[in-house]
Amino acid sequence: MSLYCGIACRRKSFWCFRLLSTYVTKTRYLFELKEDDDACKKAQQTGAFYLFHSLAPLLQKSGHQYQAPRHSLLELERLLAKFGQDTQRIEDSVLIGCSEQHEAWFALDLGLNSSSSINASLQKSEMETELKGSFTKLRKALFQLNTKDASLLTTAQALLRWHDAHQFCSRSGQPTKKNMAGSKRVCPSSKIIYYPQVKVWKRLSGEKLQKRWAWRWKHCGTLHPSTGPFLIAHS
Repeated sequence: MSLYCGIACRRKSFWCFRLLSTYVTKTRYLFELKEDDDACKKAQQTGAFYLFHSLAPLLQKSGHQYQAPRHSLLELERLLAKFGQDTQRIEDSVLIGCSEQHEAWFALDLGLNSSSSINASLQKSEMETELKGSFTKLRKALFQLNTKDASLLTTAQALLRWHDAHQFCSRSGQPTKKNMAGSKRVCPSSKIIYYPQVKVWKRLSGEKLQKRWAWRWKHCGTLHPSTGPFLIAHS
C-alpha cells in the first residue's frame, strides 16, 4: 500500500513540475516577443491570426456552437492583397498568447482605422463572404465558444479596444506608436510609454454576496444605488 502511494505521489509531482515548466517556458517566450520587435515579427511568419471587424470577432457557426477560425500570415497577406490593402496593416495586430509548441497567436481588426496605417477599414459584408464566416458580437457568442477561444477572444478584444482608444498622447496630442507585439504604445514627442491596464475580476459566491448585502444594509441608513449588491468585484 505504501509503495502504491509512493508511486502515485511521484507521478503527481512529475505532472505538477511538467505543467509548471510549460507555464514558465511559455511566459518567457511571450516576454521575449513583447520586448523584441524582430523576434515578434519573425513569430508572425509561423503564427496564427484571429480576425476582427470593429471589435467583433470572425466566427463560424457549427451546430449550436461557434468556432473562431485562424489564418496564417500567407493567407492574411493574400486576403489584404485581394481587397487592395497594404500588408503593412498586419503591423496593427496584437499578440494575445501562444501554444505549448511556441506558435504565437495574434489578433487583427480590419474594421478600425489606425493612426499608423494609411488604409481605410474594409467592408464587413465583403469580408464575411470571402472568409465564409460572420463578424459576431462577442457578448452574443461568448457562451457558445469553447474555453480556449473565449479566453483568447476576450483578451484580444480588450487589447484592440485599448489600442483604438490610445492612438494619441494625452500630453502632447501627437500620435502614439505601438510596438510589434502591442504590449505598449510610445509617444515619439514626449517619450511617454503607455501600457494596457489589466483588471482581474471574480464572481462573488451566494454566501459572500449575502454577507456584503447584510453589511451594507446594517451600516447604511439610506441605501444609495451604488451600494447595492454586486455580481462582480475586484479580486
